[in-house]
Amino acid sequence: MIIEKELFMSKLNQNRKIFIYVPDDYELNTKQYPVLYTFDGHNLFLDEYATYGKAIHIQDHIEKLGLDLIVVGQECSHDGNNRLIEYAPYPFYDPEYGSFEGQGDATMDFFVNELKPYIDQHYRTKRTRKNTYIAGSSCGGLMSLYAAYTYSHIYSKAIVVSPYILESMDAILKDISKQQIQRNTSIYLSWGSKETSLMHEFVWQTKACTEVGNALSKKNVKVLYNVIPDGRHCEEDWEKECDTFLPFLFQ
Repeated sequence: MIIEKELFMSKLNQNRKIFIYVPDDYELNTKQYPVLYTFDGHNLFLDEYATYGKAIHIQDHIEKLGLDLIVVGQECSHDGNNRLIEYAPYPFYDPEYGSFEGQGDATMDFFVNELKPYIDQHYRTKRTRKNTYIAGSSCGGLMSLYAAYTYSHIYSKAIVVSPYILESMDAILKDISKQQIQRNTSIYLSWGSKETSLMHEFVWQTKACTEVGNALSKKNVKVLYNVIPDGRHCEEDWEKECDTFLPFLFQ
């Protein structure tokens, strides 16, 4: 069952649609559920809402795998380049889009101080860190990574798919080095070999993801790497990872 709500993001001063998946038998039992919070929630469930007309249909994979899980997805901004701004924890320069002052901290403030309390109040959740996860792809992957090492007291596991990290590497590595990351933090980190048409960019992405993973490992974070042969930067290929990263949450 997929529920749509609209919540106010205080620090960004705007309303935003939230998509909430609960198991079909949710109303027939009294169980409590772990929660996976995600970025780009409009790309999770239904093709009709997806930016490029293709969702990853995460609910189908949850049901196929028989997992007890609530999924909460925040829709990104569709105004101009605001998605890049809201999903950037650091200022950065992109050769195609220009310079941006990131508002990722304001987005995370919403996730931690407004969205999670709302979900915990209105749904039967397991509220502990052990049962609270976060996920994202591309810019959302960068945000999920950032959340994992900055808000590790909230999230115990992160799914980081095809993260947009090349433009922020110095800031990421510096930030990881000074963070006190909670014990029992785990990250699923994946990227594909055909995310761009340029082979050297795959090499750069591999180097960057490995450097980030090594820095996290030095902080006793468990990192599960998954390089996807022929993997492209799109929901069609990210859906193929669902049967890998969803069980990771329960390991």
